[in-house]
This record gives sequence, structure tokens and C-alpha cells, in this order.
Amino acid sequence: MTSQKKITVFNADDHPILRKGISDLLIETEGLEWVGSADNGKDAMEHIRSIRPDIALLDIEMPHFTGLEVAKTLLEEGLETRFVLLTLFKDGDFLNKALAMGVKGYLIKESSEKEIIDCIHTVAEGRSYVNSSLTHHLIQQGSKKDDLSQKLSEQELNILKLIARQKTSAEIADMLFISPKTVSNHRSNISKKLDLNGEQNALLKWAIENKSLLEQLK
Repeated sequence: MTSQKKITVFNADDHPILRKGISDLLIETEGLEWVGSADNGKDAMEHIRSIRPDIALLDIEMPHFTGLEVAKTLLEEGLETRFVLLTLFKDGDFLNKALAMGVKGYLIKESSEKEIIDCIHTVAEGRSYVNSSLTHHLIQQGSKKDDLSQKLSEQELNILKLIARQKTSAEIADMLFISPKTVSNHRSNISKKLDLNGEQNALLKWAIENKSLLEQLK
């Protein structure tokens, strides 16, 4: 009886502890064969071209080339390696861009070891895999976007986006051709609609924390 072929996996991450952690996991997991790692996008691209692993598990943010750039280049070259991106960011637009490009897996760095292994097996079978916490986050983000669009007027959304970019009321007034007093009134109304308390700079803090969400709103 012949033994089942192991899934060959290459990983790349510029953070040494995370890179070693993933490498050790791949080495220790039955059915997987770790075939190397890199600490930057340039070396990752060269090694993947040479080794042609079944799966390449890449950090998105790396020196020289991002994980997305590595995947895009090698997929365009016709490499049969399947790519999984690992990221700190729960960004729906980035996820959609990656999947449209042909990336098969998308994981958040907080993923459990089991989820990483499940992702590798799923992608090796030719199916796509998106981290469960990311899926939940995107559903929440979608709901939050709908809620904001319903609560706030177009002008209020524009002002909130500018607050997120840390523009002052005077700068916002100049950019939108309205008076500083009108901006102040809008800020007060936005705070009430978002149920923000009287804490100093509460609106600014909220806007900065939700900047990526606001930028997705038209």
C-alpha cells in the first residue's frame, strides 16, 4: 500500500518569532512537509519559483514585495502553487482583491493552529478558505456600514471622514465651504446619533478607530 503524498508548504514572514512558529507547526503536523521559509518577499518569490510547493503561506506585509505582490506575480506566471495570505488586518476590500486575483486562503494572524492546518488542507483540495473570525467581522462591518448610512446624512458622513483624517473644524469648514459653527453643530449631531458620551475627543477617537470603515462608504 502506498502512503499518501504529503502536502508541501513554504512560509514567509518578516517577523522571526511568527515565522518560526509557523515553520515548527508545519514540521510537526502529520501529512504536511515543510520545504522552507523566507523573511522577505523577494526571497520568497525566488524560493517558491524554485521549489514549487503545493501551498505558500505568506505574510502580507513584508520587505521588498508584499505577500499579495508575490502571489500576483507567480500566479500570472502560471505557477500551480496555491497561495494563503496571513495578515493582521481585517480588511474586506483587501480580501476581495486577493480572492479575485486567485489567492485561495486568507487567515488572520490570531488564527488557531487548527484553523491554519484546516486552511492548508482545504486549499490543497482546490477550495477557498477564509478565516472564520474575519467572516464574522465582515458581516459586522457590513451591518455597521448600513447603520451609519441610515443614521447620518451625506454631509455628516463627509465631515466624519475628515475628522478621521484628523482635520480640524476650521480645515473642514474650508474644505466643505461651510462655516466653522456649522461644522461644530454637525459634530454635536453626529456624536448624539452615534451615542457617544461626553468624554473629551470621543468623536475623534471613534472616527480614527473606524477610519477604514468610513473610507469604504461612498
